[in-house]
Amino acid sequence: MEQNLPFDVHALLVFGKVVESRSLSKAAALLGMPKSTVSRKLTKLESDLGIKLLRKNTHQLTVTDLGEQVYAYAVNIMTEANGVRALVEGSRQEPRGELKVAIPVFVGIDYASRVGATFLQRYPRSRLDIRLVDTMVDPVKDGFDVVFGTGPLQDSTLIARKVFDLELFLCASADFVRNLEEPLTAPTQLNALPFIDFGFAGPRKLTVSKNKRRHELAPTVRARANNFQVCKEYILAGLGIGAMPTQIICTAELRDGSLVPVLPDWSLEPLEVHMIYPFELSFSTLISAFYEAACEIIVENTARE
Repeated sequence: MEQNLPFDVHALLVFGKVVESRSLSKAAALLGMPKSTVSRKLTKLESDLGIKLLRKNTHQLTVTDLGEQVYAYAVNIMTEANGVRALVEGSRQEPRGELKVAIPVFVGIDYASRVGATFLQRYPRSRLDIRLVDTMVDPVKDGFDVVFGTGPLQDSTLIARKVFDLELFLCASADFVRNLEEPLTAPTQLNALPFIDFGFAGPRKLTVSKNKRRHELAPTVRARANNFQVCKEYILAGLGIGAMPTQIICTAELRDGSLVPVLPDWSLEPLEVHMIYPFELSFSTLISAFYEAACEIIVENTARE
């Protein structure tokens, strides 16, 4: 293992904290060190790397383009370091304290309650506050320790760990398909048909694939809801074609034929569900324990299908 690094790793972590706080003074206070020490470490880091990381004047501090790229690596290093810390601390003590969690309603009451029960039974010194939410929330601004969400992160100070992929399939009511003027054989036909959109994360592109072929669709949204149960009722009522989770909420309807797959040879991109939390909590044993329970229960749910 190479040990002769051309720069001080601790200085890189200091730089990361300065970027996050956009202030030498605030970073120094958070790190518990004199401002002069922070400034000296940054100067040495820039000298060692041979590049300019920050632009400073009397009014503001900004990050150079190269500095932003270095910061991305610094975040990864800090995450890994906190992971080591969590591993060590987790081996020494049982998770304890309260965890406040926001879970989207589309994930399901059954899943949320089973994860919560498993977590509480396994860790008797823990307390749990789960809130089912119907809009995207911010773990920092909205006062949560953990938030389940979809899509890319908008804030680089947050950590996202994927819990599961929600597999989706296109479907419609049997009557809707029967009343079409022509059979559905190609994805482009969907652009002319009403679509029932699942809108928890807001409007998004609809992409289907078959082998190496991909089509990005733009159907007319007839209705949008942030709950799969509502979307299913719209689809059953013959109001349009929609995307449903594979074999989770539509099992009975697929069995009795009231709901039928559409273009079954074409697959939708899965909906990635992540557990999101502030970087400062990345060493929390409570969060690590809850993540393990969340992953465990989704595996059980898959096995029950």
